[in-house]
Amino acid sequence: MSDKKTEERRIRPPRIGVVTQLVIKSMFFFGLLLSAVCFFIFRYQKAALVENVIQKNTLMVSTYASFMSDAKQMNDDLVIVDYIERMKRSPMVRYIMVLDGRSRVVFHSDMRNIGKTYQDAASIKTVASDEPVAQEIFYEGENLMDFSAPIVVDHKKVATLRAGFSRSSIDAGIEDIKENLSVVAVAGMIIVIVGAFIINSGLGVDINHLKNAAREVSRGELPDTINVTGSGEIAYLARVLERMFDKFKRDISDIETQKKELRKNYDFFVQNIAAFIDEGIMIMDSDNKVIFANEAAGKTAGFSVLGCMGKHMLEVIKNAELIEFLNHCSQNPNTAAVREILSLNCTAVAEVVKEISTGKSLGSVVQLKTQKM
Repeated sequence: MSDKKTEERRIRPPRIGVVTQLVIKSMFFFGLLLSAVCFFIFRYQKAALVENVIQKNTLMVSTYASFMSDAKQMNDDLVIVDYIERMKRSPMVRYIMVLDGRSRVVFHSDMRNIGKTYQDAASIKTVASDEPVAQEIFYEGENLMDFSAPIVVDHKKVATLRAGFSRSSIDAGIEDIKENLSVVAVAGMIIVIVGAFIINSGLGVDINHLKNAAREVSRGELPDTINVTGSGEIAYLARVLERMFDKFKRDISDIETQKKELRKNYDFFVQNIAAFIDEGIMIMDSDNKVIFANEAAGKTAGFSVLGCMGKHMLEVIKNAELIEFLNHCSQNPNTAAVREILSLNCTAVAEVVKEISTGKSLGSVVQLKTQKM
């Protein structure tokens, strides 16, 4: 029983079809691929955005530092203050200051900070550098991009212009990149799902045709054709199976023809042998159905030979004494037994034949010898 259940489980159809499996695998593979592509695009666009903002703000600060250099050379501080006021108009600017060589504030967008000295690492770095500097600092609870450029008079650095810009433009640009990539990723996954289903649906249809053909074969039927088109491996397999089914049909037809011929020869052989036997002969199969009886047996046991073929011996033989003898013989297989059947005025010789290795019944043979008066 357990072997049967195990076999049923082995041939049970899968819960997830091959098309669904292929779509899921395609989604998984292309999802990873799309995620990797989006990740690298995001990193590239983020770097490009930050670089663009840095270049733009560096150029702006360097330009104003150049203007202030001219104003410094003319000792016109009002022009410097005007430049600072112009820079303050940008909503991204958080502070503008001019530092001298000791990091002391000479000019500032917030007048309260004039005269203050900055000794932090970022300030010291900007004052010490003769080139424009861009760095990220934390200022009054906010992350800022700090840009500085030297103010030069007669080829000598006399001060440093320093401006702090909010990162909001960078952060907003990064959010836009994320949003665009999210749309691209969702659209890409939809395209992958639809494309995978369209591409693999034909494969699933062909496999279903093969599955239906296999189911017919399991029911003992051989289909004429398998409705699979194309020139791929599945179509090749379908053609091979069709050729195999055709060969099976021819072999079955040949076997049936041979069986009919053998049966015909067997019946002819048995009937002709029986013609030379004076005693009655009856032969039953493993189910005790009559497969042969001659006229002598029918005359002795009282039944019609023409109507007994294929019937159970209890339907043919009505004599209780003979039935009891045959039942006795079945208890001692492969041994010939002899008994006088007084009610039929004959001697019965019977043997029940069984296969020795398996004990399976093969049939019975009964000989009825009429006693001479």
